[in-house]
Amino acid sequence: MIFTLVLFVAALPFLANSQTRSSDFQKGTIVTASNDILEGNIRDLTKNKGTIVFESSAGRKKIYTAAELAGFSQNGTSYVSYANDFYKVAVTGSKAALYQRVTDNSGKMLYNGAEVVLATTAEGKPGDWYIETKSNNKWIRVTQKDFEAALTTSFADCASVIADVKGKQIDFAQIAKAVEKYNSCH
Repeated sequence: MIFTLVLFVAALPFLANSQTRSSDFQKGTIVTASNDILEGNIRDLTKNKGTIVFESSAGRKKIYTAAELAGFSQNGTSYVSYANDFYKVAVTGSKAALYQRVTDNSGKMLYNGAEVVLATTAEGKPGDWYIETKSNNKWIRVTQKDFEAALTTSFADCASVIADVKGKQIDFAQIAKAVEKYNSCH
């Protein structure tokens, strides 16, 4: 009896550690670069490693980089892959989308089969905002400094958004509101 109790107490740190590890994984979905949709558990390592770990329903784990995925979703938040980085989807719509950069994988080594390639990414850093207009499928980085110019150019076909931006009714802190308004512009 004492031996069993000692064995149980000795095993507690290992049990706690295994529970902590599994709690890092949360239900989610990945979309592979070939557009396969897989459901399982995801450990989000985007902020410190620029990757995610996907655990299939069979328990197999695989590390994915942004170059290997079209995107993933977890806890109601979607992320897309663009130019070897992950971006959080902030606003979607029929005319434009707004993304916030999460990773900075510039200069990291990527593997294309056996070949090692240095990752090139879009201009900017984590936390930066990017607008994608559906009409030209182009991503534009928007900073506080160039907010008015970027939105005036990107949303040139919507006079009400341009008037709000130029009249300071919508500022950089309200970038999501500007994209939402643009999507509802006729």
